[in-house]
Amino acid sequence: MKPKPERSKLPSEPNKILALRYFEKYSTGDAEALMEFIGPEYVLHPQGGLDDMDAEERKRDEIVFFSAFSDVEAVVEDQIAEGEKVANRITMYCTHNGRYQSVPATGKRVTIPYIDILRIKAGKIIEEWVEFDVNSIVQQIKTDNAP
Repeated sequence: MKPKPERSKLPSEPNKILALRYFEKYSTGDAEALMEFIGPEYVLHPQGGLDDMDAEERKRDEIVFFSAFSDVEAVVEDQIAEGEKVANRITMYCTHNGRYQSVPATGKRVTIPYIDILRIKAGKIIEEWVEFDVNSIVQQIKTDNAP
């Protein structure tokens, strides 16, 4: 009987570690730090059928996010990897300290559950699929007098 390979020697293990490091960088609030993980041919497939984004568009999107939310913590709840792909179920916690979706800063702590699938090649993220509920975020930050 062939012995099972050690977990650390499985081909997808380095990709799982890279994904964990990538999500840890959200705590820095620095879009540039996130972009260090992104390859030049990167494509983001965002939620809800929105248009795909390249690396520069993604960076601008993260800058908008970090201008609206601080004290970010991304907790990877589950992670499954096979080959180049790593699927992650994440709960992100952050504080609403800037305008988001026309809602001014409230100082509220927000919980954002989402699914993120990464395709990693040669140590860089080259493709990403993200699914989360924007309406849930807006409901959490709305105040009684907000539109």
